[in-house]
Amino acid sequence: MSYLVLARKYRPATFAQVIGQEHITQTLTGALVSGRLAHAFCFTGPRGVGKTSVARILAKALNCRQGPTPTPCGVCPACTEIDEGRAVDVQEIDAASNSHVEDVRELREMIRYHPQSWRYRITILDEVHMLSKPAFNALLKTLEEPPAHAVFILATTDVHKLPATILSRCQRYDFRRLGPALLAAHLAQVCRAENFHLEERSLMLLANEADGSTRDALSLLDQVLSYGEPSPDHQQVVSMLGLVDRALVKSCALAILDGNAPALLDLIDQIYQAGGEMQAFYGLLEEYFRNLAAAPAAPEGQAWLGLSLEELQEFKAQAAAVSPETIHEIFNHLAYGEEIFRRAQHPRLVMEMLLLKLTQIKPVLSMSSIIAMLEKSPSAPLEISPELLKIIAGQAKPEKQISPEEPFSPPGPPEDSRGARVNPDSSPQELITGLSDYVKKYDAVFANFLRQGAAQWQEEILKVGLSGGNLARSYCSPEKQAVLNSLATEMWEGAPPLIQLYFQEKDFKPGDEAGRLNLQEVCEDPAIKAAMDILQAEPVEIRPLPRPAASEAAQPEIFSALDEENSNPDEYYEEKNDVS
Repeated sequence: MSYLVLARKYRPATFAQVIGQEHITQTLTGALVSGRLAHAFCFTGPRGVGKTSVARILAKALNCRQGPTPTPCGVCPACTEIDEGRAVDVQEIDAASNSHVEDVRELREMIRYHPQSWRYRITILDEVHMLSKPAFNALLKTLEEPPAHAVFILATTDVHKLPATILSRCQRYDFRRLGPALLAAHLAQVCRAENFHLEERSLMLLANEADGSTRDALSLLDQVLSYGEPSPDHQQVVSMLGLVDRALVKSCALAILDGNAPALLDLIDQIYQAGGEMQAFYGLLEEYFRNLAAAPAAPEGQAWLGLSLEELQEFKAQAAAVSPETIHEIFNHLAYGEEIFRRAQHPRLVMEMLLLKLTQIKPVLSMSSIIAMLEKSPSAPLEISPELLKIIAGQAKPEKQISPEEPFSPPGPPEDSRGARVNPDSSPQELITGLSDYVKKYDAVFANFLRQGAAQWQEEILKVGLSGGNLARSYCSPEKQAVLNSLATEMWEGAPPLIQLYFQEKDFKPGDEAGRLNLQEVCEDPAIKAAMDILQAEPVEIRPLPRPAASEAAQPEIFSALDEENSNPDEYYEEKNDVS
């Protein structure tokens, strides 16, 4: 076959012809000029970005008649033989099909001999990550200390699969993906050389589909050239390649934002009938909303994210009409449904339901928008201070946050809670209960301790015993007692009683059966200790579980037997079973 595909016809022959990898070609050029050239290289990067091409150029630069030189002549026997792939001293080995240890041993034997025609014997191991572990081990010593005439160039797309012992013996060069704009410019140059014309949006479509690979982009262009027309239009390019038209993706995105479900279903049907791949369409839809969210942050006057200046301006105009929160909400739903869609037996039906759900998303307002609406509304139900608005919007922080270790200092109490009078007929426990209801507005834990405390009069002082561990002990401090008396003064008019708090070991109140239980003893239980450690909690009170009345009424003989001293329920049931 005489026809040569574009990917081979326009393969770079010098370092200057390599596009998008200047960081590598410049380094190799400097190494050749200074003579500081390594004996082993590792070229890694995505497919079709020039790893093997650069390896061949390096081989020519080392063996050129004028070399070693960074600019091989391309006409001497060494250069022409390497270009034609028939150089005896340059071996290009596919490691995927020569992955066994025997192949590496054979390679080591060949490396020992001097080159037949040129300066260096060069070995290019393509897809080197496919070698077996024994093969890598067999290569180690030769790769570390090869003969002076030997140079190794390892090329791989999966560098993480290479052992660290191999990588440590090589100079590593990472090849990059090419940007869509750079690829589109390269395709336009090839089109001019082939007397062929494509629209700019068609070139950008090919560049985006190539995903940064020069070889893939040239292969797609080769397919377009095979169509037979010197200048096909954009729609013909989309049809002949079986791609998803990005104009349909844009229309679908706008239908989602407008909540237009009928138009969305019609567009999905058009894509399906045109033979477009539904998974590719779903990915493009995600990319569209990513671009819509990122466009406002794009730098002015330059392309970004593979978008032209015109596309960026269009995305910015669309994003200005939608809140960023709405765009992020839609993208989150798309990302969440991606795995469901990919595993579906009927992808079209699942995708239709996922996208129909997106049309029902209501516009999401930002916090700043809500605050602006509250400020402008003349009939706002609440009066919010400017300082509080800033705190809600995240633009400011409260001046002070009270930590648990600080003394309790509540704000001023509401007016409707003040003005009560001390009832002289009230018992000490009733007085403390009323005060605890007042304190509860500011410190619910403190109020609970007060309510459970044992109150009694002692020489016109209302003494309250608190129990419940270290937390209750901390509430008996002079600072907390001063705060409590201040609250009592605010709550009761006239001369309120002087309240004194003290800590007691037992949680006992007259008439309370739970008071018979020592809270400290309960806390020594291993299960209670474990729960306290896990929850970082302090015990407050003991509440015995009530006996189930229904069960007691249904089986009175069981509970009466269990109430007897030294009764055992297991023995009781065994005895009943024996009787029966």
